[in-house]
Amino acid sequence: MQTKQSDLITGVLPALVTPLDIEGNVKTELAPDLVDLYVRQQADGLYMLGWTGEGEYLSVEKRKQWTEAVLAAAKGKLPIFVHVGYNSNLQDSIDLAAHAAEHGAYAVASVGISESATLQDNVQYFKRISEAAPQIPFYIYWVAMGKTLTGGQEIEPNKLLDAMDEVPTFRGIKFTDNNFYYLERFKKYRPDINILTGADQLAVCSQLMGADGNIGALQAVTCYHHKAIMEKTNAGLYEEARELQYRANEVAEAFLKPEIGNLPGIKLLLEQIFHIPVGYCSSTGPFEGVYHTSESAKELIEVFQKNILVK
Repeated sequence: MQTKQSDLITGVLPALVTPLDIEGNVKTELAPDLVDLYVRQQADGLYMLGWTGEGEYLSVEKRKQWTEAVLAAAKGKLPIFVHVGYNSNLQDSIDLAAHAAEHGAYAVASVGISESATLQDNVQYFKRISEAAPQIPFYIYWVAMGKTLTGGQEIEPNKLLDAMDEVPTFRGIKFTDNNFYYLERFKKYRPDINILTGADQLAVCSQLMGADGNIGALQAVTCYHHKAIMEKTNAGLYEEARELQYRANEVAEAFLKPEIGNLPGIKLLLEQIFHIPVGYCSSTGPFEGVYHTSESAKELIEVFQKNILVK
């Protein structure tokens, strides 16, 4: 792992859940337990308040509460990326970025404004976030060949990079796409750009095409297992790496079943396997009211125990 801001972050950065009680209050007291869990599982950092962290469905106040708790718990232990996007009021993103920087975030990140926003709209928005947190790196999301950044139009990587020259702290991309040709092109044009992939079930592929590491929901419960995948790949033990990837994908398939849902499944595994009571999903999100017990998700637990390496 490298954590100097002039360097690239490498390795596995689990997407951190936000623990909530049945009334939707953030269980900030669990921040030390979660941080210590990922230290034990050899995480190289954490990415919070993205999709897995339900940032889109939490108030600014709750996002700040959880950010402060995690950054305090992680100080001196892990670099933390704080996602600050998803806001219809763009000033909220600016506020969240300044708040994250003030409390010790390693970096801030954001999706684009909306599906209809143009590339220039997004660049100006990203520039405002950058200016609110001028001392730390800024990362963007790349999804679906860049269409979420350009009002639905595909864009070539070099053209996106040229546009992002206006954003002074732009350092990297959370690359949630399975077209790794684009990943390789980003690296060709800007080898210094930090690319962390969100294609959890294709971690081996992304690494072979030049990714520096990965951020993902699956890694929230398979962190050490994904570290082993990276180590095998780096050592040229591709057959072993592929087998570990297949085993991780068994878990992904199990919690992606409609009757489970990936986020409720992840929260269940954190409770049942790692004994951290992270509780419920947001009442305003897609998994409102979904809460599993060890009985309702028995198969998921068994698949996890059969396949996943845990430190």
